[in-house]
Amino acid sequence: MANAHEREPQPAATETQPAGTRLVPWLIGLPVAFFAVLMLAGSLLSTPESEARWVERETIKVCQKEVTRPAAERKTQRFESQQDCDRLEFEFKARYGENP
Repeated sequence: MANAHEREPQPAATETQPAGTRLVPWLIGLPVAFFAVLMLAGSLLSTPESEARWVERETIKVCQKEVTRPAAERKTQRFESQQDCDRLEFEFKARYGENP
């Protein structure tokens, strides 16, 4: 006769995932989701006026840099003197009511 404990059914192996493998999707998904939310918020907050304001500020910065260079080294001849930069700043202040 066979032993009684040999005939007993073995408990079914449970297929539970260890805690580490459940954590991996969260570690990947949360930063990706956070970045996506930031991108969405940035695109919703971006307006044509804010983009125009940024372009004008950058134009003033370029003007200031170009005016300080000697005439032979300038990348563009659009800005000839400090008066051009002052005019751009004055127009910016008049249009937006703030300093560039």
